[in-house]
Order: sequence, then structure tokens, then C-alpha cells
Amino acid sequence: MSDQALEWIVDQLRIATNDPHKHFMWCTDENALNGLAQVRHDSLQVVTNRWDVAEQAKARELKTTFSDFDFTHYIDNSLDGFFYRISKEKPLVNHLLNQAWRCLKMDGQLWLAGFKNDGVKTYIDKIAALLGSEKIIKKDGQVYTAQLIKKSPFDPLKQLETSDYPFLRPIALQSGLHLLSKPGLFGWNKVDAGSELLIAQLARIHPNLPAPATCLDLGCGYGFLTIAAAQHIKPTNPWILTDNNAAALFAATENLRLNGLNGQVIGADAGAGIGANADLLLCNPPFHQGFSVDGDLTDKFLASASRLLARDGAALFVVNQFIPLERKAAPHFRHIKPLSDNGSFKVVLLSHRAHLNDVD
Repeated sequence: MSDQALEWIVDQLRIATNDPHKHFMWCTDENALNGLAQVRHDSLQVVTNRWDVAEQAKARELKTTFSDFDFTHYIDNSLDGFFYRISKEKPLVNHLLNQAWRCLKMDGQLWLAGFKNDGVKTYIDKIAALLGSEKIIKKDGQVYTAQLIKKSPFDPLKQLETSDYPFLRPIALQSGLHLLSKPGLFGWNKVDAGSELLIAQLARIHPNLPAPATCLDLGCGYGFLTIAAAQHIKPTNPWILTDNNAAALFAATENLRLNGLNGQVIGADAGAGIGANADLLLCNPPFHQGFSVDGDLTDKFLASASRLLARDGAALFVVNQFIPLERKAAPHFRHIKPLSDNGSFKVVLLSHRAHLNDVD
């Protein structure tokens, strides 16, 4: 599904970055690098919190930083232009708008785009006032765009509220679990109900599963599934956690440390490019790609799980009840067993061999 707001940003990038003597930055948390072959490599810095975007940008020989939008190393008044398609999470948007204000030179330009329901008009109003910029908003259907010019110097006392975006904070204390998370992650300030259902099913059936040597948390988020599962499962090898999001990798690493677990946290797009022979694989796959529901994401995670699961291993997936996981899993797994369906979420056991069919 095309994103008109992103397409406008890309069009502006192609035009502006033709000047090799200026320094531009594109901050993006969406997979939107297709068609950027004509962007000048020596004038653009891509900053992204998505592993797949970073890898694509590097493949195109663009200067690329993969981080949770850490601007520690970017100096004040150093950029001629800053490009940003508004994100979904308000603290993240405010964080990036503050950094654009700080890093832009006087008379530097900020390009913004988003849909009305993203709150883009409000964001434009607020940052235009801080920049001291004339506010000219263009509307194309539901897309709003603006090109603002920095006329007022950065004032740290007037920054937009970010809820301390860069920092982790405790979100839950359940059954002795210590969990840290932060804005920018899915369901960052709670324990996901689907993940809780998966853990409840794992607690029920794990005595009937073979003792695992290797456990893999696919799309780990801040690491809840690993931390909770470790109460029941003691693998021989370190846990493996993987995610596409820099904030997730940061939080999962800290949660392993906080809970005294030995694990390896790896950046990857749905497990692509990593090698594992997992005896137990846990997954609560995302079903949103950017701003829209994307059923293909489930297929991607299932294909990856099939590759990463040991021949005698067990994979537990939890998904929203409306996702036809059993049908989607059929090309990848020989044996598919529903374990629980509470009307909102369902947990399904997947395996390559029949020996797990009797797990109940």
C-alpha cells in the first residue's frame, strides 16, 4: 500500500539533495528507500531505527546510521535540510522535531509530511512557532505537507515534550519480572495480552515438550516473551532474541541484564540473515507495516520460523484472532495444533514432525 506522505518526502529529497555542497538528513522509521538511486550519496545522511531500512540504505551506498534516533554525535547548526515523515508515536515525533530545530543551521529547511489523522497539522503548528518560520501548509487529499525555515535559534528550555524519549523506564512488575521499555515500541507501556496468553500456554504444555538446548524469540520487542518464558524454560545455550527495531534491541538487552539472563540480541528483519537451530521458538508477530495492516508480515515470520526451527523443535505463535494463521502456516509446517483462542488472540503450536501432536 503506497504512502503519499512518504512519496512526497522522497520527491523533495530527490530535488534538494542535488546540491553536493549542502548537508541533509532524512530520519525515517519506515521501509521507504525504493527508488532512491538518484539521490546524491555525498549530501545525504540517513538515520533510521529500522534494521531493514539501514541495510537497504547501506546497499545503496548512502551514509547511514542505525540507532534509536540517538543524536548525541550531531552538532548544533550543522544541517542545511531535515526530512521527516511524521511517525505514529508522539514522544518520538517531538524528539525528532526538537533535534531538527537544534541541528539545522539558521535558514536551514525542515520538510514535514503526514496524514491528518497523524496529527501532522498540530506538529507543523508547534515546530513552525519554535523555528520562527512562516507556516505554509499544503493539502493533497488527506496528506499535509510543509517546508519550514529556521529563523529562531534553538532554545532547550522551549523544546517539545518528549516524555524522556531516549530513556528506558520500568513498565511492569509481574511475578518477579523486571521489565523496562520506552516509547517507540509496540505496546511499550504495558504487557501485551497476546504475549501473556502465549506464556500461559507455554507454562501449561512445557512439561510435555523436549528439553530445549536453544530458544529463539523472533520479533522480541522489549523481550517480554523471553523474560517470562525463562521462568519455565532453562535452555542449555544462551537465549537468542532478534528484532528489526533499534529501541527493541536496546530494551531487550537491558531486560536480559536486569533479569540475569544469558542471551544474544541480534538486529534482523524477521530473523533474516541469522542462523539458528531452535528447539523452542516463540513469536508474537507484528501485523502492521508502517501505518497499515499487512498480512504479508505474518507470512514472512512463518517462513523465517520454519527455517530457524530445528527438525524436532516446537514453535509457539500468538496472533490476533482474525489472522488465518493455520492456513498461512500450512506451506511451512507439517503439523499445526491450535492451543488456545480467547476470542481476541489465539496460540498455535507449529512443528515439522508429528511427535508434538499429542501436546495438550
